[in-house]
Amino acid sequence: MADAELYAGREQTLVKHVILRQYLNRFAHIIGSKWDSVTYVDCFSGPWNSQSVDLSDTSFAIAVRELREARDHLRDGLSRNVRMRCLFLEKDPKPYDQLVKFAESTTDLEVKTKNAELEQSITDISCFIDADRRTFPFLFIDPTGWTGFAMQTITPLLRRRPGEVLINFMTGHILRFADHSDPAIRQKFDSLFGSSEHRARWAKLSGRDREEMLVQCYCDAARAAGEFEFVVPAVVLHPEKDRTHFHLIYATRHKKGVQEFKKAEEAAMSVMEQARAQRQQRSRVNRTRQPELFTSNELIKPEYYDGLRERNTSTTLAALKHMLSTEHRLGYDRIWAKAMQSALVWEADLKGWIDDWRKQGLAKLEGLSEKERTPKLGAGHSLVWLG
Repeated sequence: MADAELYAGREQTLVKHVILRQYLNRFAHIIGSKWDSVTYVDCFSGPWNSQSVDLSDTSFAIAVRELREARDHLRDGLSRNVRMRCLFLEKDPKPYDQLVKFAESTTDLEVKTKNAELEQSITDISCFIDADRRTFPFLFIDPTGWTGFAMQTITPLLRRRPGEVLINFMTGHILRFADHSDPAIRQKFDSLFGSSEHRARWAKLSGRDREEMLVQCYCDAARAAGEFEFVVPAVVLHPEKDRTHFHLIYATRHKKGVQEFKKAEEAAMSVMEQARAQRQQRSRVNRTRQPELFTSNELIKPEYYDGLRERNTSTTLAALKHMLSTEHRLGYDRIWAKAMQSALVWEADLKGWIDDWRKQGLAKLEGLSEKERTPKLGAGHSLVWLG
């Protein structure tokens, strides 16, 4: 982890930036191969707690770097001159001053800034996107808390076609306010989801079941508001404690986007476990004032993460078996879509399950050619349940 020293004490941000960096790079390359322009909108830009002089450990600097790299590759490799555009919002004056200086130093991309809140800038964001009629927008909504992006307010942005969005759902904070008694807080909380209708779904739940339902409710609300086909959560754990810090929720209308986001999610999980081990080792050394014989990588304790992944894969596996046993024949694309919208579940897991079912005589694949051994998206392959 070459950037680890820049993220000491905020390892969860490192994980977030790994996902953003990897996904945005692939997004810009793929979209830029077909569209004339890519527009990136960072709705809560900061900078916050940056440790680098050049602000390279900030989301907006990462975006500029990845968009620039994609632009150059598309130009040199495909002879495509793709316009890369950025709009950075920040409401607080001090970080905004730093943001402006960064924007002014970036002269090879179109970069604009606005000192304003997201909820007061919906029209301005739309106007910025619409100023380029051949653009594909990507919105990053990364608040420091759980207010400032009410679902009904941001719905016009979510419904833009084309368009994708990545939202930081601050799970750790949100859990504490889910059933707050203060009417004003309850009203703000309901506005996060768009209504109070979801409350009944988590009312009688506790622990991880409650957390997962809150996340699912938000995913469902975002899916409905933006008319998205796919909404995919990725979990980011607390650096020191065995609990969730936040979820990154990605929404798209394209299978290819899901494929690339899942790759970014999987890559970030190994980084997360290494970063957590380093953070925990530093805390132990600071507490005991005694150096440790082994490196942090040798002391990684994966039990919590492994247990969480086992829980998610088991739940997803059970859901797929129920779908298949009920409908008996399903297209691979539909099965894949169901599985990939679960955190910590990869396509390799799905193909492994299908292979096991076939060996056990529980299912068979249809539509494969003589040379094909595994199902593929968009190929018309189907799974027939025999169990």
